[in-house]
Amino acid sequence: MLVKLIVPFLLGLIAFFIPAWFAGNKEYGGVETKDDERSQLIKQKAIAGSWIFMLILFIFSTVLDFFDLSKGPLKNIPFAYEHPSLIYLILLIASYFVYYLIYSRRLSSNEK
Repeated sequence: MLVKLIVPFLLGLIAFFIPAWFAGNKEYGGVETKDDERSQLIKQKAIAGSWIFMLILFIFSTVLDFFDLSKGPLKNIPFAYEHPSLIYLILLIASYFVYYLIYSRRLSSNEK
């Protein structure tokens, strides 16, 4: 009974604080970071890019399922049918770090 109350509360706090922390923004409950504007921009672009990547993945999966062309992007992963949300979470986090590296290299200052 207590777990049913505590877990949603903790998940709500995580859902509130983690995006602001990743974005480097202290507004809306984020922790105060020493990120400059360039670093905040890189983090925000990485978040937007990773969510757009997931949206495109879901659209492709839906179209393939609609036309019955395949079993989706998770057909070759053995535990994907039991925990598909875990796979999508891993893809989302991995795409965030890939986009973070891309944007940090693209927006890096070439001052040496």
